[in-house]
Amino acid sequence: MKNLLKISLIAAILFTSVNTYANNDDLALKVNSVERKTIRLSINETQDMKVTFYGLNDEILYEKKGHELSGSSKTYDLTDFPDGNYIMKLETGLKSVEYQINIENNKASLSTASNKEAFKPVLTKKDGVITLNLDYTNKAPVEIVIFDEFNNQLYTDIYNDSAKLVRKFNIGKALSSKLTFVITSKDQAFNSTIDVR
Repeated sequence: MKNLLKISLIAAILFTSVNTYANNDDLALKVNSVERKTIRLSINETQDMKVTFYGLNDEILYEKKGHELSGSSKTYDLTDFPDGNYIMKLETGLKSVEYQINIENNKASLSTASNKEAFKPVLTKKDGVITLNLDYTNKAPVEIVIFDEFNNQLYTDIYNDSAKLVRKFNIGKALSSKLTFVITSKDQAFNSTIDVR
């Protein structure tokens, strides 16, 4: 009789604590979808991270940037969210991950992640030279356009083999005081304005 009671108790616990998990290499998400509408994010690697929750019409409901330590976790309470579909977007150094969250009858469910490689070129200025570094495994063509402070186009080029793109621009004799770099590939864009002097 005691064994039957123990087995029934274990089965009841298993059925009432239905959880949805989503794992990524450096992130793990857990949604408690039975009693509470919460999402627990476990960080497996120290990194800078941006967390954003989107509602209808891509309106931002919550956004936070921070430096997260390996082994830490964050819990997000969704009890104030009415029934509906939401998106949770996690952005780290070179990765952007989106999860679809569906809240229905006070229960939250989490879709599998849709990974998107972040498009983050690095521009550095040293000794009259601006260096562009881009690690981008997407291998889609990359377009670079440079404008001066008056929006005059000074340079444009498209690079088809862009897995590891390094370009140097000599600005020692530039007449402009500021240069704006616009770098695009597929549906992603990056721009940065650099003081030349």
